[in-house]
Amino acid sequence: MPKKQTYADLGDACATAHAMDVIGDRWSMVIARELVLGPRRFADLASAVVGITPAVLTSRLKALRDSGVVEQAQLDDLGRTRVYRLTEWGQGLEDVMRSLGHWAQRSPGFPVAEGSMTPDGVIVAMRTMAPYATMADWGDGPVRIAIELHDERRPAAGVRRYRLHWDEGRFELVEGADEAPATTVSGDSSAWADVVFAGSPVGSMAVEGDRRAVDRVAAAYAAIA
Repeated sequence: MPKKQTYADLGDACATAHAMDVIGDRWSMVIARELVLGPRRFADLASAVVGITPAVLTSRLKALRDSGVVEQAQLDDLGRTRVYRLTEWGQGLEDVMRSLGHWAQRSPGFPVAEGSMTPDGVIVAMRTMAPYATMADWGDGPVRIAIELHDERRPAAGVRRYRLHWDEGRFELVEGADEAPATTVSGDSSAWADVVFAGSPVGSMAVEGDRRAVDRVAAAYAAIA
């Protein structure tokens, strides 16, 4: 198979063209999206990146490693699990995703009909599309929510846990359990995406604790639509 020509091979010195050489192939940005929240095993990525084959995932990961976007590491667990993670430079792609997300929202082809989202995908979208307003604009007091999501398309993947702390001076949405949340919301990741980004009723999710906190978050995201 002949080597694919890059923009660099064609003599294009534009930085945007170089960026497309690095992450412009199909799947590359989606793989990077699934690594924004932290390291992932090959099996995690193969499950989360819907439609990719193991061979293509291997090829894309190699290309992303060669370009300096992704690196391999070992976790400090008993099995010394090998994982992939974004490099310090690669982490800057979250800012790119933020700009692309705002741009894509105005596309005549968006939202995608019958589309679904992985747990990490919807959480990354919440991070990149976070409103600039503070929670004080949507009610009194800070919001502290534990978010527990599963993907109904892949039950074997289990539940992923996240925590959202949002007050007047901070927006923090990260992976991991919250030991003392005021509210816990759980359910299918695509249903949660519909609540946050499409204005669907919160009733599609299970909510424990202060339901008003979930309503306030949904209202804040609705304001950016």
